[in-house]
Amino acid sequence: MNPIVMKLMKQIRIRTWKIEDYLQEGMIILHLLLEEQSDGQKLHTKFKVKYHQRLIDELRRSYAKKRSHDHFIGLDVYECSDWINSGDTSPDNEVVFNHLLAEVYEGLSAHYQDLLLRQMRGEELTRMERYRLREKIKAILFSEDEE
Repeated sequence: MNPIVMKLMKQIRIRTWKIEDYLQEGMIILHLLLEEQSDGQKLHTKFKVKYHQRLIDELRRSYAKKRSHDHFIGLDVYECSDWINSGDTSPDNEVVFNHLLAEVYEGLSAHYQDLLLRQMRGEELTRMERYRLREKIKAILFSEDEE
């Protein structure tokens, strides 16, 4: 029965399983087949079919688990209306924004400070200027050296 197990292991790959898992499943299926029938002639064929079906079922189950995490559960707007931003800024948000803006502005060189001011005024920056400014800001805000 091992050659059947090894061949099907190569054909149907279950990511979380190791060789021992395939062999153990094969032994379980062989044991079940031996308990339910005494005819040894068709045992080889029945084992192959039943083991193949078991691997396919397990593969489908693993894909179903993966898909279940992909579904987004929507928010109930009425339950979350107190914290959904309606466009008005609260004093708390303004304080945090101004603090972060001052921290970012102080961390930038003179050239990037000028780029930030131009961006905030609504002036057009080149794609490379926007990218470099964004990277500098991310480096300041998400620096690893703070603990």
